[in-house]
Amino acid sequence: MRFVDGPRGVILDGATTFPVSMARGATFDPELEERIGDVIGRELRAMGGNFFGGVCINLLRHPAWGRAQETYGEDPIHLGEFGAALARGVQRHVMACAKHYALNSMENARFTVDVRIEPRPLHEIYLRHFKRVVEEGVASIMSAYNSVNGEYCGQNYTLLTEILKQQWGFQGFVMTDFIFGMRDSKKAALAGQDVEMPFDMIHRQHLRRLVEEGEVPLERIEDAAFRVLRQQVRFAQGRDPKAYTLDVVGCEAHRKIAREAAEKSIVLLKNDGGLLPLKGVKKLAVIGKLAATPNTGDGGSSNTRPEYVITPLEGLQEALHGQAEILYADGTDPNEATRLAGEADAVVMVLGYTSQDEGEFVSPDSMAELAKNFPPPTPEELPIAQKLMASMTATNSVPNAMPPGGDRRLLTLHPEDEELIRVVAGANRRVVVAMMGGSAIITENWRHHVPAILMLWYPGMEGGHAFADILLGKINPSGKLPCVFPRRPEDLPYYDINARTITYDLWHGYRKLERDGVMPAFPFGFGLSYTTFSLSNLKLNETALSTQSTLQCTLDVTNTGSLPGATVVQFYVAVPGSRVERAPKELKAFKRVELQPGQTQTVRVAIPARDLAYYDPHSGWTVEPATYRLIVGQHSLDQQALQAEFNIH
Repeated sequence: MRFVDGPRGVILDGATTFPVSMARGATFDPELEERIGDVIGRELRAMGGNFFGGVCINLLRHPAWGRAQETYGEDPIHLGEFGAALARGVQRHVMACAKHYALNSMENARFTVDVRIEPRPLHEIYLRHFKRVVEEGVASIMSAYNSVNGEYCGQNYTLLTEILKQQWGFQGFVMTDFIFGMRDSKKAALAGQDVEMPFDMIHRQHLRRLVEEGEVPLERIEDAAFRVLRQQVRFAQGRDPKAYTLDVVGCEAHRKIAREAAEKSIVLLKNDGGLLPLKGVKKLAVIGKLAATPNTGDGGSSNTRPEYVITPLEGLQEALHGQAEILYADGTDPNEATRLAGEADAVVMVLGYTSQDEGEFVSPDSMAELAKNFPPPTPEELPIAQKLMASMTATNSVPNAMPPGGDRRLLTLHPEDEELIRVVAGANRRVVVAMMGGSAIITENWRHHVPAILMLWYPGMEGGHAFADILLGKINPSGKLPCVFPRRPEDLPYYDINARTITYDLWHGYRKLERDGVMPAFPFGFGLSYTTFSLSNLKLNETALSTQSTLQCTLDVTNTGSLPGATVVQFYVAVPGSRVERAPKELKAFKRVELQPGQTQTVRVAIPARDLAYYDPHSGWTVEPATYRLIVGQHSLDQQALQAEFNIH
């Protein structure tokens, strides 16, 4: 197995670097994600690999999670569709691995935390998207480092055998997360763990004896071996070697897809007075270190090595060459920034996070403590182990500072960035703030001081070009938030980055805020456009369904503005009279629609009744006879949403 990680591209020299997964989740475009998977799989096979480890579908429970950028968002239906799309694309060429199974949504405590959870939230919220990717035929599942209900995921019989292999019928193989992914050879083998990665540190000491003494049945070893071999045979067949020459790696066609992904992922959060797109600007001030810094995301196991990265400043310089003067300041001197802002027709500020603020993490002390319980690598394995550990414990150049990355300690921008926004906005009313980061950012201290706000995420190697195209109106923004942006930390679930135990339940993100009657700054699914859209003529094929039926619905979407653009039609379902506690509404389907001015398109969506089930710990998935309400809008709190009722009997 020639394994290479992800998920923003193949982590080998020169491969295409896409926007991070959270950004791609903001496109609400699974067809694009499948094309991205096709590029990743093709480039990996051309570079000699046969196994991609970057289908990361852990659910975003809280925006402080350090590796939020590596997943697609907070909703399990949305997550499942994107994970399935990436797996489909990658597996045209190589094996894919979905990770980290399961409930891995904390970074600093990932090796030690025990997540406690009841069956209903486990199946409905935290496993549903893994089940969807298994249904898509993913070759492998990577178990997580953390414990669930008292047992490490890498040796958890309930997760690996009862649910994954027996209930879901998973035919692929399970592998551990690297180095510290299992602790007990016998427990892991009997639980359904198939491969210890990246080498047999624990099994080397114990597994042969356990088999010889009858403590681990030989059938379990044969099952594990055949699971691996079946996938290797499956993906070794029927592909023309001439389609995998090295000239496909980072080629122009692939870079165009990276640019398209960045264009579709950028979310326009605010645009008072129609400041954007910028028109008639002769002198533009660009302020912020991140405007001129390549910033593609985390520096850990997902770190890519593109041939180049177009920064926001470079994108604007190229797009405005010969048309406008660009004044740049990195913002470290507020007086200089204020002076340039006062001279300019408009100001663009690029602020936010880097891999120093969020990302993969383990402290060197924790690594040393963990290593005491594991045998040393062999001389052949040592270079791999050292490289892996270096990526996890990259040291900061500041003496006595915390290692970079990890769970975020701030949910706002840095205080100096917020102060910079205030002083610059005082010098020029035409200010655009563009934020970089891996998930939600709280903007309450400054968002009312500026007319325009964009969320760039970590936009990949072509992000600067995409940013310039959006600002100048060459591309109409169409990204939608894959996670709610709250107003206050208090509105979010409990989070302790050093927790030893924590309880997960049904409540996070838009579900929790709406249940609590709390308004977010920007709701789930929200994103503005330079044009406008209307929804009309919602029709259901029938209003009385059986538990085995499928709800078929249609509606018309019209571009009522003057520019071409795209919106995302979002289908939510509520069960007001349910016998169990449910969220006020839950996303069940979505459809991205691109329209010319004045154009109307009929959208058709099918929602199987089984997708409306809740999980009963005694009887499993249960479709409840009840009255259901379908809510169709352009975000989760859309006041113009269409509604229709139907019954299941």
